[in-house]
Amino acid sequence: MLASRHWMMRPLALLRRQPWPMPAPFPSLDPSQPIEEENTPYYDPKRFYPAHLGQVLNDRYQLVNKLGYGSSSTVWLARDLCHCRWLTERYVAVKISANRHHSRDSAAARELEMLRRISTADPSHPGWEFVRKLLDSFVVDGAFGSHVCLVFEPLREPLWLFRRRFVDDVIPSDILKIMLQMTLQGLDYLHSECHVIHTGWSPAVFHSNHCLYSVENVHNVTNHGTDLKMDNIMVMIEDPSMLDRYARDELDNPLPQKQCEDGRLIYLSRNNYGKPAAGTGMIRITDFDLAVAGDSSSRMGSIQADVYRAPEVILEAGYTYSADIWNLGVLLWDLLEGRPLFEAVDELKGAKYDEKKHLAYISALLGPAPTDLLNRGRRTSIFYRPDGNLGNAELIPKDFSFENNLSRITGEDKAMFIDFVKRMIMWRPEERSSAKGLLTDPWLHADFPSE
Repeated sequence: MLASRHWMMRPLALLRRQPWPMPAPFPSLDPSQPIEEENTPYYDPKRFYPAHLGQVLNDRYQLVNKLGYGSSSTVWLARDLCHCRWLTERYVAVKISANRHHSRDSAAARELEMLRRISTADPSHPGWEFVRKLLDSFVVDGAFGSHVCLVFEPLREPLWLFRRRFVDDVIPSDILKIMLQMTLQGLDYLHSECHVIHTGWSPAVFHSNHCLYSVENVHNVTNHGTDLKMDNIMVMIEDPSMLDRYARDELDNPLPQKQCEDGRLIYLSRNNYGKPAAGTGMIRITDFDLAVAGDSSSRMGSIQADVYRAPEVILEAGYTYSADIWNLGVLLWDLLEGRPLFEAVDELKGAKYDEKKHLAYISALLGPAPTDLLNRGRRTSIFYRPDGNLGNAELIPKDFSFENNLSRITGEDKAMFIDFVKRMIMWRPEERSSAKGLLTDPWLHADFPSE
């Protein structure tokens, strides 16, 4: 009688899915060796929520495997128990942010604010499809503070991993053009409808919009900030059933886990879905925790990974939406050539980043910096003489040009591509094309036969 009364009081509970049992016994890892998020800067076990597989958060999301981690969060694949029982399983990605015991944790609140703006600004805009939206949010309490949790659709992989699916780790020009059109649509939506500056694109380690992935479950710590980069343009999953396979595999054959002395468990990430079954993938622009509102005429501050930094950012001359455009133009070398355009100043290539050298290489590409830009820069005197000449002019290379830095494309395709990137890589921010303007560029729509 009591049981019947319980179901009458909660009739919707009959529609809910039941949680899966806890995973099978797991192999143990050496407790003395740090793994995953323990290797990130500023790691503190009191900051990270001690999530565990099988756990149900917010009376709705059951964690079924770990997707990845970052310096301020872990991300989990979860079953949505409120999805009707007679329908196919629904999976989501749950980002569990670190608690508020560290200054970076305010990023979770900023990201939530930005995601709400992005998710609702104008769903009729064609670019709305190409940005990742917030599905849900909630807060969980931990022993040392509260943790903001953000719920998203699961995605396959970032572009830096997607490009490894091709010969020589380079996305072919014809496929890149399609993905770039999606990216520009999404960027136009962010700029024109949401009034959001993403603040940078760069390939580093496998940082997704919510976490850092590694194919071999090895985390290479690189503090480039959270910005718009090759990590944060992610390819959608082409077959949702693969999520169910991976979740059940973790249930039956869990990866090794680390049992800490205080009882916490540190899990290895399971996130490499292998070669896509389909061709060109749909993309989502992700990771908005350090995005900023672009309503003001210009903003100051250090943004973007070093080698992708726009000149106005180096000079502190104020940046706006066009900083994203510069960043995208430079990023194209990573996608098309498999290396950075400014490789000589890339710390990941063994060089020590040098702002003077970076400006010298920009000068080799574009000629001397315009006086009006230098006059706006709060740091101009560090790099330039009073007459406007670069202080270290001997650093300017003699043979550095767009033409000399392209080997994967030739002929008319190469010439049209250079015209395309010259609309983005320009000294003056106000002269760069907008995302919407770039969408009509002839190179994006030209079809050249394969050689």
